[in-house]
Amino acid sequence: MRDITSISFFLLAAPLGALAAPTPDEHVIPSRVRQARAVVTPAPCQPQLSPPPTEQDSAERFEKFAHAFLETKNLTEAFEYIDAVYINHNPFASANGPNAALDALGPYWDSVQITPLRRTFKGEFGWLNYRTNYFGETVDRYRMEGGCIVEHWDQGEEYPSS
Repeated sequence: MRDITSISFFLLAAPLGALAAPTPDEHVIPSRVRQARAVVTPAPCQPQLSPPPTEQDSAERFEKFAHAFLETKNLTEAFEYIDAVYINHNPFASANGPNAALDALGPYWDSVQITPLRRTFKGEFGWLNYRTNYFGETVDRYRMEGGCIVEHWDQGEEYPSS
């Protein structure tokens, strides 16, 4: 009798186990748990002051920031280029510094649909122009110092003409 009960339990439980097994396409199923991955706060960018970076060096670093921020949407990697003295000129920013920006972006950045439009770097400034499902078209302007991003503007910014 015990064997019959064990077999009966197995026959009833086996289909339930199959229902709980991950589907082959599980990686495409939306999940708030997967989308709310933790953002690891990186160490602040350490400015290179002597010798200072060339404009080309800063442009390359800005390109790496832009790629991480807009294309891979990896805030941890992007914020490796943000200095501890980062000033955010957005009027809705709760405070300056990279931690305040990470706190603001972290909870929803993975769910933002981003279409990069263009980007450029001139002198000590870099611009990102992109479209999102939350904010529409956006132009962000960043100022770099010592190879690190130290300031950000995004209210009423225009992409440079040349």
